[in-house]
Amino acid sequence: MRQQARKLATAVAILLTLWLIWDKLHIVVWVQMPWWGLLILAIVIFLAIDYIFAQIFD
Repeated sequence: MRQQARKLATAVAILLTLWLIWDKLHIVVWVQMPWWGLLILAIVIFLAIDYIFAQIFD
C-alpha cells in the first residue's frame, strides 16, 4: 500500500509539472507545429498517461 501511495504521489508530481510547462508553452506549440508534430505529441502524451496508470494500478 505504501509503494502504491508513493507511485501515486510521483505521478501527480509529474502531471503537475507537465501541466505547468504546457500552460506556458501551448500557444507557441500550437502556432508553429506541423500536423505530424501534433501526431507525435499525441502519441507521446498517450504513452506517458499509459505509463503513469500502469505504475499506479499494477
